[in-house]
Amino acid sequence: MSANRIIINRLAFTGPEQEMKDLSFVPGLNVLWGASNAGKSFMVKSLDFMFGGGTPLPGIPQLKGYDRCWIELDLPRTGPITFSRSTRGGGFAVFSEPVESALGKNTETTLSATHAPGGDSLSGFLLSEIGIDGKQIAGTLSGDKFGFSIRHLARYMFTEETPMMSEAAPIRISERASETLDRNVLKFILTGVDDSAVVVSKSTKEQRTANSGKIEIVDEMITSAQAELARMFPDDDDVDALDLASQDNRLTQTLSAYHTTLSVAQQRLDLLVHGRRRAREELEDLQSRVQSINLTLDRFLLLDSVYRSDVERLEALEEGAVALMAGTRRACPVCGADPEHQHEVHGLETVDMSQKAVVAEMAKIRAESADLKHTMGSLSAEREGLIARAAEKEKLLRQADLSIANARPAELHARESYEEIDQTRQRIREGLALKRRIENLNARRTDLESFKAVRASDPVAPGVSGPLGHEFAMTVQSILREWHFPAEPVISFSEKHDILLNGSDRGSNGKGVRALMNAAFKIGVLVFCREHDLPHPGIVALDSPLLSYRDPHTSKHGDLSPDEVQVKNAGLNTYFYEYLERQSSHAQFIIVENDPPPFQLSPAAKVTTFTGPHAEEGRRGLL
Repeated sequence: MSANRIIINRLAFTGPEQEMKDLSFVPGLNVLWGASNAGKSFMVKSLDFMFGGGTPLPGIPQLKGYDRCWIELDLPRTGPITFSRSTRGGGFAVFSEPVESALGKNTETTLSATHAPGGDSLSGFLLSEIGIDGKQIAGTLSGDKFGFSIRHLARYMFTEETPMMSEAAPIRISERASETLDRNVLKFILTGVDDSAVVVSKSTKEQRTANSGKIEIVDEMITSAQAELARMFPDDDDVDALDLASQDNRLTQTLSAYHTTLSVAQQRLDLLVHGRRRAREELEDLQSRVQSINLTLDRFLLLDSVYRSDVERLEALEEGAVALMAGTRRACPVCGADPEHQHEVHGLETVDMSQKAVVAEMAKIRAESADLKHTMGSLSAEREGLIARAAEKEKLLRQADLSIANARPAELHARESYEEIDQTRQRIREGLALKRRIENLNARRTDLESFKAVRASDPVAPGVSGPLGHEFAMTVQSILREWHFPAEPVISFSEKHDILLNGSDRGSNGKGVRALMNAAFKIGVLVFCREHDLPHPGIVALDSPLLSYRDPHTSKHGDLSPDEVQVKNAGLNTYFYEYLERQSSHAQFIIVENDPPPFQLSPAAKVTTFTGPHAEEGRRGLL
């Protein structure tokens, strides 16, 4: 048998200025009995509420001052965990410690009350704990699917007093759910196979509705396109009669002619611009060469000034030497000898040599200066030629600028005319596209109007098959026989996915028998899942399953019917509790009754008594 079971350890209520009220449970059999209006049924509602019930808790007077409901669980994977929820509903706060330790602390994690796959919702979190994740249930005969949630399982876990004795089938999920969904939920629970493989097929009503919606959408698209076409051609009263194709052809021919004119004007302008660019480049080259010659001439002028300075210095040296040499033909100032009788020249030969060297250097410098002047003359002549050519280029540039200025308006006018006609043609083509779109939409609308819904020939077979239903019915039958239900009952599975007692509908029996069969059905689902190793939370909470043992004088449900009398006289309540004790090793049972068990239960079971709001001793109620 599967060990993936959820165990409820405690239910508690807290408020800002209220003492905490709680109720603990054991993993096996729990019996809560006592007086009316003590909160027994409210306890079952609270458990269902803490497993994601969408309806807020009833506003009973005893709940005043309490704003939070708590539940401590033992989960197969996570282990001990505590959930907290506002009594008005909403999401869940998650804690890893008991209520006393969690009070006043910040929430560790939150879970949404709305079902979603995975761990972000309470449903997804709890289902993953018992090995169910991402399952799909077909809710219609055409195969529309819904995600399987903990709320589908909750109807097999928590059964309140009114549904317990109801004539409706025990598989009823809610008033809003379809019979197909109810049956397919039971099928999934008893097989473990969901409806993910089911292919959706629309019903004839859905097909017609969808087709009508398509026609409305097409009508809106046609109206929108017609309005847009009217805005594009505001001067035309009947845009539908416009021959836009002919206008498009004429404009295309006109554009072709303008394209030739524009090409010629553009080519002429391009040639002029290219010629101006070439002339500007040549002018810049000439000006660069003139600047280079000017720089060279400036350097040559500086060199010529150096030459002149050197010649002047050398001329001075040469004049000094001549003067010195002139004194060599006089009488010696020492001995008075005439020049022809002098035998010593006293160093004047050096002066003579220097004079000759100076004369030679002067001749060399004058020759180089002459070459420099010749070169400078050539460069000056070249510069004048370049300046003249540059002046011609400048004149050509001015003429090119004038030609471009004269040619540009013609090219601009041709371009503007071309673009204006092209824009007009574009508007015509957009209008053509809109008209084609309107034509296609009208054709689509005609097709939609001729649509005929086809009845699906392969609707999904909902619910439990015959063999499986029989096997489940045998499980329920064995339970009722272990309870010593009178006259060896024969149980069968009906097409309504309910159980038949000796061939009769459950609804044909008295309230107490209906409640007992509902209890056998819910417990039978749990036992069937355990025997076939299928996922089940392992919790069954039943409110008043032994209704047949009521006191007809004090009970609001009145006298017993004959079949209820037979059940009561059979002593079934004793065998009922004995059976639950035997099964409590792998399931948690929570039984709510007005009367105590008929015998002392084993120490492993827990019996809680509510003495009622007017009692002076014992626990008077849940709150």
